[in-house]
Amino acid sequence: MNQVKKRKHQNLIQGSLILGVATALVKVIGAIYRIPLNGILGGDGGGAFSLAYDIYLPIYTIAMAGLPVAISRMVAESVSEGRFKDARALLKLARRVFLITGLLCLALLLVAVPIYVNGINRPDALWSMLAITPSILFCCMMSTYRGYYEGLRDMYPTGISQVIEACGKLFAGLGFAYAVKEFLYAEFERSGTVMGKVIELDGTTATLEQVALKAISPYSAAGAILGITIGSVFGAVYLMLRYRIVGDRFTAEELAASPEPRRDREHFKMLIAIAVPIVLGSLTTQVASLVDLTLVNIQLDAAVKTNAEALRACYGSILDGQTDQSLPNFLYGCYRSYAYSLYNLAPTITSVIGVTAIPVLATAWKAKDNSAIKINIESSIRISSLIALPAGAGLFALSYPILNLIYPLNPVETAVSTPILRVLGLTTIFAAMTIPATSMLQAIGKQRIPVYNMIIGVILKIGINYFLVSIPSINVIGAPIGTAICYAYIFVANFVALRKYSAVKINVIGTMIKPLICAAICGGAAYGTHLLLSSLRGEGSITTVVSVAVAALAYVISMGFTRTLTKNDVNMLPKGQKIAKVLEKIHWID
Repeated sequence: MNQVKKRKHQNLIQGSLILGVATALVKVIGAIYRIPLNGILGGDGGGAFSLAYDIYLPIYTIAMAGLPVAISRMVAESVSEGRFKDARALLKLARRVFLITGLLCLALLLVAVPIYVNGINRPDALWSMLAITPSILFCCMMSTYRGYYEGLRDMYPTGISQVIEACGKLFAGLGFAYAVKEFLYAEFERSGTVMGKVIELDGTTATLEQVALKAISPYSAAGAILGITIGSVFGAVYLMLRYRIVGDRFTAEELAASPEPRRDREHFKMLIAIAVPIVLGSLTTQVASLVDLTLVNIQLDAAVKTNAEALRACYGSILDGQTDQSLPNFLYGCYRSYAYSLYNLAPTITSVIGVTAIPVLATAWKAKDNSAIKINIESSIRISSLIALPAGAGLFALSYPILNLIYPLNPVETAVSTPILRVLGLTTIFAAMTIPATSMLQAIGKQRIPVYNMIIGVILKIGINYFLVSIPSINVIGAPIGTAICYAYIFVANFVALRKYSAVKINVIGTMIKPLICAAICGGAAYGTHLLLSSLRGEGSITTVVSVAVAALAYVISMGFTRTLTKNDVNMLPKGQKIAKVLEKIHWID
């Protein structure tokens, strides 16, 4: 066991920082990818792209949602007990299981996709859906190694593979999307056809060129989606090569001192016991999203048929270029491709806290180290609050300026997406806080509880969306309202359960109230600065950037004056003790 104690590993904040930096790079790459991509695809192509991605997610969840978490937790517990041979046996077992599940899900997608697109009357999304199906197999392969290294509390392989995956998506996705668009537009100019189909005016104010671009957009979306598949191939290849070359760094002494591993049957039973509830919980959320996207499209169609004039009145004249038939797809494309991609930033970042918390908290829970359990739970919640709350406040306060800054060439989509993003700004707070709370419950062996809470939350979401989206005066804005209520319930229920089963009296003031005060100051500074600068020099990118910078500065200062960070938080940083001494001198931590 002395050998186990000497092993180097990353603590909660160090691991979160590594994955956080990787996630930030992925998001920057994603922005570089999505901004020109949205310009290439527009709202119509964005709708096909989003629909393909959303149908893929539930199948992706079945294949790899629960097993990486189970592997991470079991590997962390095995290493903490000095059972290094068990850790390696788990990896071998997981590789076989993931290969089988990946192939089965790939086959399921190939069969289900044509049936699904015909069932919802969206044949334009067929090629995009087919282009993404092979990625499921490679994502399964990646998740095997990611779960293993996360259990070893080494977050570098996961972070590097994420960046490699994103770079593959960027270069291949944009390249294919642009090439397909140029190729088909050349066909249109040459023969007046797109994929052999004659292009004719559709009776709206749209020109023949605009009609042609609309016909081209689903094929461009398929090219963009193919980049996701290629990125997953690159990420999987990197992880396999890394393990072959570097391995897990178990020493000969550690392996010699390790007892013989349990049989595969025992490991499999343990994996299933942990993984199945997690899969069911994630699957519940993803199936609800699948039902939601289908329901939103159907209810938007109903809203148009009920009173198209009332729906259009919500947006003024900016929807004049859309026919009643294309309007539901366009609105859904604005929701998912423009507003939702920004809303999802904070939950993506806090998810790295959840990933890091599982092996750290599982190890402390196994050792019954109550002090470490309390420190890690409170740090996870506080860091999540410090990310989620200002992100939500910023999106709410600067929804239009941020969209206009990122998508200056898409004024129609920006105008439509603004009220959606405003609601999603509030939603992101609960969504981002939910993920780490769920992970911590999984780490202490209470993986069933988030499942029950998710089921109730998604029922609320589906019911609210069903009624609100069909109301013409609310239309697509009903979707983020339903999402907000869903995640608000799940977070509160998970938080109550975490306090109960961990037996930790969580300091609510320190972990959530103080960050809330700082976020309110941040949002007020952003809104006030933008209002002042707009009146002095008008709207523009400089006004938005300065407003964000002032808000960030106000947030950091408010964190210092409220002493939101603790000494334990700072000590977990690289060179944390030196940083803590400086912050103590200026009275920013106790």
